[in-house]
Amino acid sequence: MNVGSTLEEQQAAIDGSGGDGADSDTVYFRATVHQCWLRDLDYTVLADVCAEGTEIAYDGLECDEDSYELAGLWAVTNQPGGAQTPPQLIDEGACVTPADLLAAATREFKTMPIDPAEVTLQVERDWAIVNFGVHPRTDDTPRVMATNLLGVPVEIRAVPAEYTWDAGDGTEPVVTDHPGGQWDTNTAIHLPYPAPGTYTVSLTTTWHGQFRITGTLTWTDVPGEATTTDTTYPIEVHDAEVRLVQP
Repeated sequence: MNVGSTLEEQQAAIDGSGGDGADSDTVYFRATVHQCWLRDLDYTVLADVCAEGTEIAYDGLECDEDSYELAGLWAVTNQPGGAQTPPQLIDEGACVTPADLLAAATREFKTMPIDPAEVTLQVERDWAIVNFGVHPRTDDTPRVMATNLLGVPVEIRAVPAEYTWDAGDGTEPVVTDHPGGQWDTNTAIHLPYPAPGTYTVSLTTTWHGQFRITGTLTWTDVPGEATTTDTTYPIEVHDAEVRLVQP
């Protein structure tokens, strides 16, 4: 049985591809390694549970709080008649760190489905007045996905980093690093619409990626970025008419 030492190669074997030179009748799996010391014999044996009269000499790994204890890699070979060979230890396991998973996390983030940040208007209506325009905004909630990378449970999240607001009237888009706010605050976004017409506001959000091993606290940045776009319904922009009213 020829299984490489990298996590990618080991996971390929578990998933069934096996890697170059692997026996197609061989099944790979992960299980915790227990080494039991026999008091009356001068050697160690591997067993799922140490039998009576033995002492546990090795029971898994001691990993840092930001890493993950990946169980040992075992193999059994199916034989004619339905029998299997005894489990053979291929690798005792490892303390997997975020650095070990960065390449896999980068690939996963590139294909991660991200729900767009939805653009809403300060006043939800399908019309506006020239130069008064509209005040769009959105939310800045990260998108989080739970998955498994190379046998390790992880969380991958997309964090909004930049917002591009396009009024749809040919004016220069407004770019911000915040999701907008109330019309009377310093985070308000104003699309004035200087001319009448029918326009649609679009919001393009740029997302940066991060991941962490499930159960840990530290997020690690993922190279690259992703974008999503959301649009409003058509908005009719009208000229304001000034009328003198007799008091």
